Order: sequence, then structure tokens, then C-alpha cells
Amino acid sequence: MTKKERVWAAIRHMESDRVPKGELYIQPQIANKLLGKDYSTDYQHFERDCKVRELLHMDIINVGDWPEWEIGKAADGKKIIQSVYGQTFLEGEESKRLLDPPVDIEDVWDYQEPDITKVTGALLERYVNETDFFVFAQIGGPISMLNEMYPMEDYMVNCITYPNETHLLTERVIAFEIKKAKLFLDKGADAILIADDMAFNTGVFLPPYVMEENVYPFYKQMIREIKEYKDTPVFLHSDGNLNSVMDKLVECGFDGIQSLQPSAGMDIGEIKKKYGDRLCLWGNIDLDYIMCFGTVEEVRAEVRKTIEIASPGGGFILSTCNTMVDIIPPENILAMIKEADITDKQ
Repeated sequence: MTKKERVWAAIRHMESDRVPKGELYIQPQIANKLLGKDYSTDYQHFERDCKVRELLHMDIINVGDWPEWEIGKAADGKKIIQSVYGQTFLEGEESKRLLDPPVDIEDVWDYQEPDITKVTGALLERYVNETDFFVFAQIGGPISMLNEMYPMEDYMVNCITYPNETHLLTERVIAFEIKKAKLFLDKGADAILIADDMAFNTGVFLPPYVMEENVYPFYKQMIREIKEYKDTPVFLHSDGNLNSVMDKLVECGFDGIQSLQPSAGMDIGEIKKKYGDRLCLWGNIDLDYIMCFGTVEEVRAEVRKTIEIASPGGGFILSTCNTMVDIIPPENILAMIKEADITDKQ
């Protein structure tokens, strides 16, 4: 089977020649360690990201497009960056620090929808034309995109104390995200991934009534408009404990879910039993201990157990429960992939 055929089989809940593999993201430093080469550590790099996935027998690439530009420099020489959404950041070597939100919440009526002409989709189009990966195109959701515009505490307070203003801002941002999805589909994306972290390890961090008013309706709108434009799979990414909202997420119409963080109580066996006929499950290999601090044998045992539980009947894609971070020992990553290949042959 080709990479695309393998992933399509999983999405359609059909068994394939082997369980498809694919990480949401592989951090540049660990990619370079695995490849033994000093590629650029840019967030996305075509050659590096292709070669590390080929090395790891992966079937999927997840690609995004987040326009931003330099607008000045701080006193210490660090770049001040503005995003297409309007907020400004101080750029560090491996992280960004929010400086100013795009608009005061009281003045949100003046906020303009981000400019879709700044999104090119060029990198995604290159993956479509030059590789045989199944291409997911990542867009943002109603929680994460606003959470990135304000300090997290301010965002959560805004949801409760400024519900109308928050809803209006979400409307304008989600209209832009839907346009991005359509642009990505025009460029040849195979599926859309809505990245929208909503939970701590103990549960969802917004009250149920806020989820009902300002989250689920936007998921339904996004899925409906994307599928009306092109009948394509739409997945959700969120780590954390989603057990209390899984029924709601299924009702929204998602085709699959990525992360399934075991250390947050996301039991792959229970989720497979309850939702495996309606959702393609993607992820579940533990990062809190197994991948980062476990032995090679512990990694192999966890991978083998997960495949045995989640793969029967199809509907499962193997990955870590978030992204392949640079503190994972390379030998554990190689053990994860080797065990998956061995298990598939048995």
C-alpha cells in the first residue's frame, strides 16, 4: 500500500498492510540528531522534515502556514514580531513571549479579520507535488487562536466577563481559519487538522457553558463549511484529559482525534471501545515517562501493547501523544518505529 492508501484505510476504519505512522510535529533538534546532519532549525524545513519521516517510515506530514513579520527590535536586540492575527511577540531562540494582544477586549468591535492574502500555502503545495505523504493541513480553533492572542489568564477571564466580545472576536478569527482550510484544500491537502488545546491533565479548562456557547458551535461551523467545500476528513488535536467532552466532540462531526494523552487519563482501550467506530484515533504513546525517560524495552512494550489494543478493525494511527520533542533519546524513537514494524508483521 502507498502512504496515502494506508492513512485512508485507517480513516475509513479498515485494516491495512501495517499501522500508519505520523507525528504532528518533529522538533528540529531531534530530527537533526536522528539524521546526523545540521539542517536549519526553522520551525518547518522541507528537506529535514521529509528525510526524518522517511527514516522513521512515516506516512503523514502535517503542515501549517502562520504569516508573521519583524516590526522592530527590543533593547537587547531581539526581534519584535507581529503575527497575521495582530498580536506582537518578542522572539527568543526557541520560544516567543507575548508583548501586546491584537486588540483590547473592550475594543474588539474594531478588530478586522486577518488578511488571507498573506497565506500562500506554498510549503504545503510542495509536499503535495514532491512527496507521497498523506498531507494534513493545520488550522487553528476557537480556543487556541484566542488563547495565543492574550495571556492565558486574560483569555479565560474574557470568556466569562466579556462573552459577547469574545464571541465576536472568535467569529472573525474562525472565518479566517475556514478560508485557510479552503486555500489548503485548493493546494491539494488530503485532510484538515484543527489544533485546539483545551485541557489540562485533570480536565477541560473552560466551564461547560462557555464550551457550549463559544467552542462547539464553531467546531460545527468549521466542519460543515470545510466539508461543503470539499468532502475531506477533519481531525482535532488537543492533549490533556478530554474524557468529559468526548461525546460532544463526536457530535460536532470530527473524523478523528490526535493526542490521546495516557498520562492525562486518556485510556486507549476505553476510547477505542466507546468511539473507535466513529473516530480515527491518532497518538497515545506516552511522553511524560515512556518516550523521554523509559528504556528501549519499555518503549517497545508500550508500542506493542498500544497497537494490539487500538489497531484491530483499523481506525488507528501511531504517534506520540503530542509531538516528537527534542529530549527524547534517539534510541527510543528508533525503538518505537522498529517495534511498530515488527508488530505489524506478526
